[in-house]
Amino acid sequence: MKKVQILVLAACLGLMGCQPAHISMARWDSGISGANVQTRCEQVDMRNKPEMATIFPKYDGWKLIYISEYTTGNKLGTDAAVCFERPK
Repeated sequence: MKKVQILVLAACLGLMGCQPAHISMARWDSGISGANVQTRCEQVDMRNKPEMATIFPKYDGWKLIYISEYTTGNKLGTDAAVCFERPK
């Protein structure tokens, strides 16, 4: 009986880990084109304020052109890919 309980518990935990991902993204045109463009992308943990406070100030004067956020129902917080662009 104890083996059956452990098997049922393992199956439930396994199914909880298979939740769908929630991905949202937005993209904006910077209005800059050609070879005179610098683009930089960063991975950011959107629940970590100190990390965001060190990454985002590096891009003062840059234009935000892309953000993609990823989370699942069993994940705390949101990870993101953030891209910036500026003329060279």
